[in-house]
Amino acid sequence: MDATGSIDSEFASLAYELLDNTSTVVYAKDLNYRYLLVNRKFEELFHIDRASILGKTDFDVFPLEMAEAFQENDRIVKESGMTLRCEEVAPHDDGPHRYVSVKFPLRHRDGALYAVGGISTDITEKVRAEHEIASLEYQQNLILDSVADGICGLDSAGRIAFLNHAAERMLEVSSAELEGRCHSQIVVPPKPNGLYQSDSEPYPVKAVLNGNTAIKVSGATFRRRDGTLLPVEYTVSPVCHNGVTVGAVLAFQDATARLKQREIEQEVQTALRIQVSLYPKQVPQIAGFDFASFCQPCSKACGDYYDFIPWGNDCLGIAVGDVSGHGLGPAVEMVATRAVLRTLTQRESAPHECLNQLNRILSEDLPDDMFVTLFLASLNTRDRTLSYAAAGHEAVLLRANGDLCPLKSTGTILGMQKTAVFGCGQSVTLQTGDLLLIATDGLAESTSPDRKLFGQARIIQVLRQHQAESASQILHALMSACDEFRQSQPSRDDVTAVAIKLVE
Repeated sequence: MDATGSIDSEFASLAYELLDNTSTVVYAKDLNYRYLLVNRKFEELFHIDRASILGKTDFDVFPLEMAEAFQENDRIVKESGMTLRCEEVAPHDDGPHRYVSVKFPLRHRDGALYAVGGISTDITEKVRAEHEIASLEYQQNLILDSVADGICGLDSAGRIAFLNHAAERMLEVSSAELEGRCHSQIVVPPKPNGLYQSDSEPYPVKAVLNGNTAIKVSGATFRRRDGTLLPVEYTVSPVCHNGVTVGAVLAFQDATARLKQREIEQEVQTALRIQVSLYPKQVPQIAGFDFASFCQPCSKACGDYYDFIPWGNDCLGIAVGDVSGHGLGPAVEMVATRAVLRTLTQRESAPHECLNQLNRILSEDLPDDMFVTLFLASLNTRDRTLSYAAAGHEAVLLRANGDLCPLKSTGTILGMQKTAVFGCGQSVTLQTGDLLLIATDGLAESTSPDRKLFGQARIIQVLRQHQAESASQILHALMSACDEFRQSQPSRDDVTAVAIKLVE
C-alpha cells in the first residue's frame, strides 16, 4: 500500500470514530436510496447493525408511512442537488421521536452526485419542553385573565412587558400598544419630580425595582389611553431570580367604587352627626312626670325621630315619627320633617292642625316611594291632660289600675295624599301611675329566628310586668325583652320609643 492509501485508510478510520461517538444519527444512501453507511447511534436506536442494513432501503427498516416520508426528502435532495433541512419522525422503543434532519448531496471529485447523506438530531425533548412551556404560559394567561384585578408586568428597567385583560379593560388600551414602553405611561408619580414621600425616597415602583420588598399603595392614579386618570389601589411586588430583582408586577384595582362608597359613608356620618345633634339632649325634667327615651338605628343613619317641643303655656309637644325605609335618605327626610314640625308648633295650637299643614308640605317634597308616620301629642303639664293626632301611628296608655287605652291613628300616613285631613284624638286626663308608651313599628315588628313578630301583645305584657318601675327601667326592660326575642339577630328596622309615667 502506498503512502496515499495509508493516509486515506487512517482518515476513514478517524471519520468512523467521529461518527460513532456523536449523539446524532448519521447515514448515507445511494441514488437508489439503499443504505451505504450508518453510524453506531443509528444501530442502537433502530436495533440493526450496519452490516445488515447495507443495501437495504427505508422500507426494509421502518414503517411504511415513515419510510415514504424519508425517501421523499431524499428524492428532493437528489433531484435538486441542494441541502435540505426538514423535520421527520422516527420510531423509538418509547414511541415516535421527532428529528431535525439535514440532508445533503454527496459528490465525487468531479462533482458527480453519487449519494445522499443525512444527519438527524433528536429534538423530542426540546419540543416537549416547548409544549410544556407553551402550556404553562397558556395556563398562566388563563389565570391572569380570569382575575378581576388589573395585572401589569414590568422588566428590570421598568418597561411594560404585558397587561392582562382586566388591566386592558380598565386602562382602555391593549397590551401590544404598551409593550416595551416605560411604566410611567400608566403609573402617575405622586410628585412631578418622581419622588414619593420625601426627597430621598423614590416612589413605589422604582423602590421595588431597586430591591425593596412589595409595597401597597392607596390613593394612587393610573393614566388611561385617552389621558384621563383612574383612581386605583395597587401593590407592586418584585420578581426575583437568584436573589436579583429582574422585574416587578403591579396588581391594581379600580378604586372608583371604593371612593364613591367613602363619599357615601362620609355623607352618612355627616347626616348622623346632624341627626344626633337634633335629638333632645336630655328628657324633660317636669315635676309629676318621669320621661325616658330610646333610639336604636338599624344602620348608621336613622329614619326614626322623637322630639320634645315647648308648645305654648304649660304645654309640651311630644313627637315620635318614622320615615319609611332606613338609612341616609330617610334620615335626611326626618331632619327636614323635624324642622317643619317645630315651625308649625309655633303657629298652630292643635296637633291635628299641625299634621294637616305638615302633610301638605311633605306631599310636595317627599319622593314618590317615601312616606312618614307620626304621633304628635300636646301634654298640658299643669292639668295633666293629653291631646293628640296621629298619622298612621298609635300609642299605648296603660292606666295605673291596669286598664289599657289604645290611642289610635287619626288619619292616614303623611306625604301620600295632599288633601288628607287629620282628626284630633280624644283628649285624656292622666292620673298618677299611668304609663304612656309611644314607639315606632320597628319594636312590634322585630322578628325571632323563626320569623315570628314581637308584637303588640308582648309589648303590653312587659309594660304590665314593670309598670311599678321608673320610665327608664320600663324602656330598658322592653328593649331587653325585644333583644332576647330576636336572639342576637340584627334589627331590620330602626326602633324608637318614648315612655312617660305620671308620678307623685
